[in-house]
Amino acid sequence: MVVQFQTSFIPKKSPIGTAPTFGPIGRNVNVFALIALIVFFLTAGLAAFVFFYKSHLTTLITTMDTDLARAKKSFEPSFIETASRLNVRIEGVRELLDAHTALSPLFDILEKKTLESVRFQDFNFSTTNRKVTLTMTGQAKSFNAVALQSDVFGAERAFKDPVFSNFTLNEAGDVIFNFQASIEPEFLLYRETVLGGATKKAAGGIQFLEEPAPASSP
Repeated sequence: MVVQFQTSFIPKKSPIGTAPTFGPIGRNVNVFALIALIVFFLTAGLAAFVFFYKSHLTTLITTMDTDLARAKKSFEPSFIETASRLNVRIEGVRELLDAHTALSPLFDILEKKTLESVRFQDFNFSTTNRKVTLTMTGQAKSFNAVALQSDVFGAERAFKDPVFSNFTLNEAGDVIFNFQASIEPEFLLYRETVLGGATKKAAGGIQFLEEPAPASSP
């Protein structure tokens, strides 16, 4: 008996399968994994930075507290008490100087603003309820000199309500009169005198007048 074998020339598929392709889905998965990895490292780095920075701040605060405690110990209680008493005395002296009055600015005005033909005497100075009053007796060569002196004192800002009164003539024919005016209290403060403010306020911008020569008769 003859055995027949059937031979087929059709090639069969290889038993080894080809690797599957993922296409666009596989690429997206790789990108997401990379982004997640980057975010992880950034978060870890930020956490490490915050930890070390917090540790640095804690150390710095501890060092500053130690230095402050050491500085407090360096000041003895007796020194602090002495400095406090000295500060109270200084403040008391400052208050006294602020309230103290000085007459030198007033004398400067009288020296600069008094005419050559006028002279003053019987100087009286009084203070009542923060009101400073100046009264004087004057002597002038003529009534014209008194009138001009009144204009000069009237333009002086240190004088308030200057008044010339009680005019009489002496045996030599000179005019005797009384003068009274109120003085601005701020003008006489000692601190203003020391700083030079009072003198500038009294004489600033004012030119001193001279008595005009009498007109000659024709």
